[in-house]
Amino acid sequence: MKNKDFFKLEVGPLAGPKSHVEGRVEMDFSGLDWKMEKMRVGQGVKEGIHLLKSELSGNNYSWNKGKVPGDVYTDLYLAGEIDDPHFGRNMHKAKWAQEYEWWYNYAFNVDQSFGGKNITLVFEGVDYSCEVWLNQEYLGRHEGMFSKFEFDITDLINWTSPNIPVNLLTVKLDPPPRNQHNIAGMKHNFAGDYLTGLVPFGIWRPVKVIGTEKAKIDGYRVEYELDGSKVNVNLQVNSDAFETVREAHLMVKYFDGDTEILNVEEPMKLNRGRESTKVINFALDNPKLWWPVGMGDPFLYDIEISIVENGRVLDRIREKTGVRTVKYTYNPGFTKDEAEFPWTLNINDKPMFMRSACWTQPSFFYGRNSIEKYEFFLEKAKEANINNLRFFGWHPIETKEFYDICDRLGLTVWTNFAFATQEFRSDRAYLDKVTNEITSIVRERRNHPSIVMWMGGEEVYFTEAHVHSKNRELMEMVGDITRGLTSVHYADASPLSSREGIRMGYKPNESLHANAHYYAGGAIYMEDFYTKLNAAVIPELTAASAPNIESLKKFIPEDELWPLGISYGYHMADLHVLQNLNYEVHGSIGMDSLEQFVEYTQISQGTVAQFALEHFRRQKPHVSAVALCHFNTNWPIIKWDIIDYYGVKKLSYDYVKRAYNPILPSLEFKKRRYNNSEQFKGQLFVINDLYQKFNDIDLDYTVFDNDGNEFLSGTIRIDVDENVSAAYDYIKFTVPENWKGFFYIKLELKKDGALIIENEYRLLVDDQEAAKAASKQLYLDMHKGRAKFGKGYYRYFPNMFDGL
Repeated sequence: MKNKDFFKLEVGPLAGPKSHVEGRVEMDFSGLDWKMEKMRVGQGVKEGIHLLKSELSGNNYSWNKGKVPGDVYTDLYLAGEIDDPHFGRNMHKAKWAQEYEWWYNYAFNVDQSFGGKNITLVFEGVDYSCEVWLNQEYLGRHEGMFSKFEFDITDLINWTSPNIPVNLLTVKLDPPPRNQHNIAGMKHNFAGDYLTGLVPFGIWRPVKVIGTEKAKIDGYRVEYELDGSKVNVNLQVNSDAFETVREAHLMVKYFDGDTEILNVEEPMKLNRGRESTKVINFALDNPKLWWPVGMGDPFLYDIEISIVENGRVLDRIREKTGVRTVKYTYNPGFTKDEAEFPWTLNINDKPMFMRSACWTQPSFFYGRNSIEKYEFFLEKAKEANINNLRFFGWHPIETKEFYDICDRLGLTVWTNFAFATQEFRSDRAYLDKVTNEITSIVRERRNHPSIVMWMGGEEVYFTEAHVHSKNRELMEMVGDITRGLTSVHYADASPLSSREGIRMGYKPNESLHANAHYYAGGAIYMEDFYTKLNAAVIPELTAASAPNIESLKKFIPEDELWPLGISYGYHMADLHVLQNLNYEVHGSIGMDSLEQFVEYTQISQGTVAQFALEHFRRQKPHVSAVALCHFNTNWPIIKWDIIDYYGVKKLSYDYVKRAYNPILPSLEFKKRRYNNSEQFKGQLFVINDLYQKFNDIDLDYTVFDNDGNEFLSGTIRIDVDENVSAAYDYIKFTVPENWKGFFYIKLELKKDGALIIENEYRLLVDDQEAAKAASKQLYLDMHKGRAKFGKGYYRYFPNMFDGL
């Protein structure tokens, strides 16, 4: 082999650019080829880190590996600089990282297909603020977690292509913000009653280089309107022009699989240096509609949008689209003085009861998330008969991958902006930043058929400070921005009908959070609490439990597993509340063993969820949505999730799955405890969320004692209409003198002897009033402990102060 051949093997060719690809080309910098290192604030620029070049060795050769999308803490954990933040109380031990600025490098060569094109560097999301350089040239600064930002780098690219990359992208992450007041709406909350205050930050979304020709498509908006057997389409396309193009055409195609079903083309003038907008209207005849799970097939077409000049493609994008309409109508049974806003979701003109649950990203640390995790958890949500996922201002606005999966599965999404539980700023500089962030969020996500509601804030009308704030004006401003970008419904906040919300002018029966039963564990029983609430929607109702023991062992130190140690409190276990709810459900606080504690809390959580979810479902159409808080949580905690951080289902998962079955026999009863010789009376219901009638079916009921012996049974023949909650006969009997412990009532729906669905309730043989008194004493004792040791988790472990 000649010497020059060895040279080629070692460093590769030094070729220049040549264009041979029409339209858009793209490079995704996602992966593990990033480098990262910490600097004291101001040190990096002072030492010239931004002026480094891409070299075989040099200052950044031994930097830590970095991962994008990702976060600083995951990179540090993988590099061995911090212990697993999830284990024990390690998360607080990692707080030092948020006192530094973090520098990320990515070296790359540009593929020759980019030759002759205009090249844009696109950041889909950086949390929270950063500065960017390319090949020692300063590109700019960005602030805001959710907004995409980009730079024209056409004239900065080094086109030589040896094996060693010659282009170096440098990103300086600022230390994350610590005062949520300054960044509400632009970053999700990082503190509260289920977070430690560790502030996540990192390059949390992909970084890409995009090459186009004379113009680049910069987003689109598609709206559908049903009109008999056809759908009218309103499509708005935005584009940036690098040159003036007078003979351009906008071309739109729809594909059903590989089959092109529509091709529309219209002229479009492009003006250099300005965003051009083209609106095009057309119709789809007899289209396949997108339906939520349980209402039909969530069918997705491919939509292809191209800008063409004289037959040459300048830019082209291809995405999925679901043909559906979203409208909201008023809930029956409320006057305008009680609820002035429409709350009933109609998909393709059909009302849909939202069987919802609150959602959060699979991990608080972005680098631990993956498409596989999203797939897993979203499939489990669908399996639990959930048809809507609600995430609110405590959590990040979700990723494109999340919405793509929801589109495919038929899961609808209630998207809240990142405003939560505080008084917000009202100065012009802040409002301008919020406007930019909201605009970017909606533009990037509005075409997903799964999105059926936008909402401003979470618990932003919740304290006296909020009453005297300008929170309402901000939420209304966010609504104005949102409504200018999409036709999907916007609501100001959740809840609207808090005491403070009513004082701020909202109506008393719009929306209520049903969380007081949990937080005031022992003060009031579920059958007295949930049945007193009257609102069009219930965006949150709460219960909690411990994960399974094998999951606990992954984040609780062995010497703290039993007896319960401090790490339980650190991982957000409200131990006294859990014990009080155990007593309500089981007649015991459940502290004889770790196995009992786990089992009791999971059954308690499931029992509360079953009672509450069924109660509100029976109220349809007066009530149109209820959301369990939560489906999952973003770090391993002893809290609200029904499937834990590690993907293990709790016993409560099955309770929710049953309570959310689209067609369900349900039993309404006034209380859960009955004395011997006392009469039980419960009314039978069937809830049907399906658009399917069930005629001549049997509703069977059977009563069992604590030993599983059948005591009473019966059958009624019924017809069930589509999309109804219908009441039928009563079950009545006297509790026998010899019964002890529990008794059970089983309901079954059958058609010609074949089981459709079953349901079951566990009730107690006990004195209701005596149990309430005992629970109330547990509640009072709990507050005595809070008064002495404070509201933090120290109150569960007062002996930790011994010897100090």
